[in-house]
Amino acid sequence: MPVQVGDDDLLARMRRGYTLGQYQEIVGKLRSSVRGLSLTTDIMLGFPGETDDQYENTMRFVSETRFDAAFMFAYSPREGTKAAGYENQVPESVKLDRLGRLIVLQNRITEEINQSHVGLTYEVLVERRSPKDPGKWTGLSRQGKTINFPAADGLDLIGRSVRVRATRAHLWGFTGELQPERAERGIALPIAT
Repeated sequence: MPVQVGDDDLLARMRRGYTLGQYQEIVGKLRSSVRGLSLTTDIMLGFPGETDDQYENTMRFVSETRFDAAFMFAYSPREGTKAAGYENQVPESVKLDRLGRLIVLQNRITEEINQSHVGLTYEVLVERRSPKDPGKWTGLSRQGKTINFPAADGLDLIGRSVRVRATRAHLWGFTGELQPERAERGIALPIAT
């Protein structure tokens, strides 16, 4: 769910058509109704005229909302867009400093969220052998988290959905261990084991 910035005045200037209150209401409904929800976003810093206070509002919003991950970038003028002609363009050095601090904050949040999920079992769609370690499989959970786990001898799991318990958290996802098959299907994972 791209939020772009955590400041209502900037959202209005960007003509986004929603407020942070509306955004937070949707997030609250999603989190209360979707078990195991992983929420990611897009955040752009340095829109023309962005003040220090507006930047701090975005940092506070990210800290409070606690996204699983975010695509973060600095605004860059695009020829032909209205914003490219706005006065008060934020200096590149300020944009990059703000972006660097946001990345540190979001990475910390991502690692904390992932660490809190160690011990959970995920349904993982196996994609391939790990490019960094051919002795491991790699795949994605329903939440879009990468999970690497040791390959079982003689089993080709590519394209299969398997259960993997997260044993170690990383910024990018988890290391885990393959769990025995279960008869039931359609379980909303992660599930506590």
